Amino acid sequence: MKLLVVISICALVAFTEARVQSVGVRGTLMCGNKPLSDAVVKLWDEDSGPDPDDVLGCVKTDSQGRFEVQGSENEVSDIDPVLKIYTNCEDTTLMGVLAKPCQRKIKMTIPDSYINSGTTVTNWFDVGVMNMQLKQNDEERKCSVFEIC
Repeated sequence: MKLLVVISICALVAFTEARVQSVGVRGTLMCGNKPLSDAVVKLWDEDSGPDPDDVLGCVKTDSQGRFEVQGSENEVSDIDPVLKIYTNCEDTTLMGVLAKPCQRKIKMTIPDSYINSGTTVTNWFDVGVMNMQLKQNDEERKCSVFEIC
């Protein structure tokens, strides 16, 4: 009986085709009333189990704090897109010196309704204007984020 279950699962996996899925996110980041330039913005497909997470795209915000990041992945199941923003907003003292090591990492889950079929993003998720002074309860610290972009 166990052998039959294993064979059935293997057959199901063999006949299930992976499909290309894409996602795109755009918006503007601010730090107070100033544009947040050169902030790293990464788009990930977070996977559970033995499949490692995949970086779908990575950009830095422009001089006006704007970003547009997109990417695609070939997966059997739906991708699980997550946006991660790395910033030093609100980490400096009055003298302009960094008060905390590394960067704040803010993570946001992208709604499934913005997953596109194929490599071309036609349905973008627009986060609008976000003020990164706002602290998130589940923020983390991350060092060396610039190496990946």
